[in-house]
Amino acid sequence: MSYDKQNRMFALKESDEVFYARMKKGIDDVHNGRITPLDDVCAELSKAISEIKNGAKAADAEKFIKGMMNS
Repeated sequence: MSYDKQNRMFALKESDEVFYARMKKGIDDVHNGRITPLDDVCAELSKAISEIKNGAKAADAEKFIKGMMNS
């Protein structure tokens, strides 16, 4: 089994305490404005896809994606 597949399987076996802690963190993030609204994400992704189709460099696309993951 690959390392990536092992990590995905491990995530399915987390304890109830870990699951609820992660869910609470997500809800707290939403309430405190630390989550990017879905409409904004879709708009940014559409913009990036359009730029890539129009010849943007792969490095620019990678930079965009990493920026989205860190926001």
